[in-house]
Amino acid sequence: MGARSGRWVVGGLVVVLLGLLVAIGLVVTSRDTVDEGLTARQQEVAEAARAEAVAFLTVDHTDMDPLMDAVLAGATGDFAQQYADQRATLEKQARRSEATSVGEVVSLGVGDLDETSATVLVAANTSVTNKLTEGEAQTRYYRMQLDLVLEDGRWLTSNLEFVRDPR
Repeated sequence: MGARSGRWVVGGLVVVLLGLLVAIGLVVTSRDTVDEGLTARQQEVAEAARAEAVAFLTVDHTDMDPLMDAVLAGATGDFAQQYADQRATLEKQARRSEATSVGEVVSLGVGDLDETSATVLVAANTSVTNKLTEGEAQTRYYRMQLDLVLEDGRWLTSNLEFVRDPR
């Protein structure tokens, strides 16, 4: 299987998975609201994933420290370590490109969920400005999978990866 067909397979699986999540009622509906039909545990996971995704996608080249602190506050394990290791690089790139980005979760679905771990698929958009956009806001679309673990009573992100839309 070539790289191109591999992307189609992964993208197709994401679409099928999101469709399945909708069918079984585990999707958070609309912006900034949680489906009332979710259990309390699912709502906790959904809110933690939403907060982490927004923190991860939000950039302000003039004041990155609190934004990066917010990501790290919701992170754990390898993800926290990798993000912390890249902190100086991220800040430098944001300043150099004069980047700003405001993240917004459009939809998310709670997938696998047990007593101490969960998988959440997130559809998010950002409004981005930087030197390349010449100050004009451009919308960017992201699809992510977040793996969360329960640590000391808090759901924290242990892994975040981007998944591709098949289009």
